[in-house]
Amino acid sequence: MSASTLFKRIAQRADSLTWRLGGSSMQVQPGLARPTPLKPSGARKTLRFISVLTASGAVAASAAYYARQADSRMYLVQDVSSKTLGSEDARFAFYNELESNPPDVSSLPVEHAVLTSAPHVPPPVTRKHPALVKVDLTTSPKLMQVTNQYKYEAWTFNGTVPGPFIRARAGDVVELRLTNRDETGNPHNIDSHAITGPGGGSAVTNAEEGETKTARFRLLCPGLFVYHCAAAPIPVHIANGMYGLMYVQPADDDSAAAGPGGLPPVDREYYVMQSEVYHEPPEPDEDTGRPSSTVEFSYPQGLREEPNAVVFNGREAALTRDAPLKARTGETVRIFFGNGGPNLTSSFHVIGSHFLRAYRDGDVLSPPGRFVSTLSVPPAGAAIVDLKVLVPGTYTLVDHAIFRIDKGAVGFLNVAGEPRPDVYSSTEPPAPCVGCKLHP
Repeated sequence: MSASTLFKRIAQRADSLTWRLGGSSMQVQPGLARPTPLKPSGARKTLRFISVLTASGAVAASAAYYARQADSRMYLVQDVSSKTLGSEDARFAFYNELESNPPDVSSLPVEHAVLTSAPHVPPPVTRKHPALVKVDLTTSPKLMQVTNQYKYEAWTFNGTVPGPFIRARAGDVVELRLTNRDETGNPHNIDSHAITGPGGGSAVTNAEEGETKTARFRLLCPGLFVYHCAAAPIPVHIANGMYGLMYVQPADDDSAAAGPGGLPPVDREYYVMQSEVYHEPPEPDEDTGRPSSTVEFSYPQGLREEPNAVVFNGREAALTRDAPLKARTGETVRIFFGNGGPNLTSSFHVIGSHFLRAYRDGDVLSPPGRFVSTLSVPPAGAAIVDLKVLVPGTYTLVDHAIFRIDKGAVGFLNVAGEPRPDVYSSTEPPAPCVGCKLHP
């Protein structure tokens, strides 16, 4: 079926359609055989999906059509809800323009990034213009308590696992300065999934022991992204703790509803990453003969994808005994969640709550999911979730591949405030089961 025939049939069945042409609009009455052509900035071949509304408001017909190069013309279609279904909506057009005509780096003001360690998040970027943002990262090994039983020598960015949370704004140029202070002789670099270009930046940041490498990258795509070391062997560097999150705030929406960080405003923000630990059995202590409290990385365990521990924020008790998250009733909490992997997909869930908004895959341009219970986040994936806490008590963060709670994938969000018997009530006081790890 030709494009013109398809348009004719659709128009004959619709009461009206709104065709948006370069910012102006007109009503198309039933019987119109062909819409007015729109000249695009560049011809693109893509599949389009058209939804036509009947007079009763129900969907009468849906049809796929194609926009093709023909005398440099393409049709841009919009339905009566004013949602663009054509070549690109205004938001994507904004970022295409940012890619095509970026401001000169020499004209940008300079600032140093505020870096925070998990579970803390830097404050939102409130400026309305791009900047040259300087980010200093240092690599070094560090002996850490990864489980309640064992210590482990992690490889770190700035001495923490996960590495620092980096926050910037689309259009910013990040000047990344990586210094390798790893005395074991391992090279390190940065592969950020927020960066456009070969290796995500790793090709130009590879630093040997004692070296410092500096490179600049323009942030073209908004969203929440994982960064990690990509020096060979990559799985070993990631498994040893070299990963973190970078949030690139949207720059096209400065409305009050969007909030200072490009998303609806919330009361609290937290940084949480899941990862796995693969280690060898403990060696006997030379002095006592008893098993050592320090263990070493196991490549075979990693190959088999059989972790000894699955943890939040680098260690077993990071969000329980050491530093549970906190909030008060009535507040909205935002969690920037990432999965360092390197192998397992997370089924992220907060027991006793729902995600008011769930920005899957770190996508902050598409509409979020609503009232989501459990979210799948793959290795090197990320998501942003908002939850409103109504009832005081402890809410438990888990990977709902639930056996993993016995490997350490448990965290607490402690909520203080007045009870809400209209929402949650019982004649009996709370009585957690003996030995329960989830409901203290």
